[in-house]
Amino acid sequence: MTRIRRRDLLAAVAERATVITHATGYVGKISAATGLPGVDTPEDPPTKDDGTGRVRPYFVLFPGIGRPGDEQAIDDVLFDLAWPLQVTAAAGDTDDLLALVDRIDAALHRWAPGFLAGADGVVVAGPLRIPDGYVPPVLTDRTVRPERVYTPLQYQLTAHT
Repeated sequence: MTRIRRRDLLAAVAERATVITHATGYVGKISAATGLPGVDTPEDPPTKDDGTGRVRPYFVLFPGIGRPGDEQAIDDVLFDLAWPLQVTAAAGDTDDLLALVDRIDAALHRWAPGFLAGADGVVVAGPLRIPDGYVPPVLTDRTVRPERVYTPLQYQLTAHT
């Protein structure tokens, strides 16, 4: 029986996220050890060179656990998984945040990992889509100085065995 491995889904999205320009990307948390694959990543998001201490744009991929989908095969050998992903985008100012969100959406929205070969067989992962009715807010993180703006972008895909 082929299993859908959430780690394989996250690895595919992290690899895709390497095309997002002018931003530092992390997976799960901010640390040099959690950077995107093949990318030299700083321990903390870099700051602008303008003397303000404002942070340069960055994002963090936060995978969800998901749940089995509603589809059920007659022979009970095919499975599907509705898998959520949050991408928290942050920047030192609103203009940088909006530009980063545009780059993230261009890279991820409607992009599909496609066929993923795992130890147990092949999984087909469909396109990332925004959950119906979800409208991300622009928030301010006041726990850091200088403050920064951020938004939790939500995506989801369905993977099938």
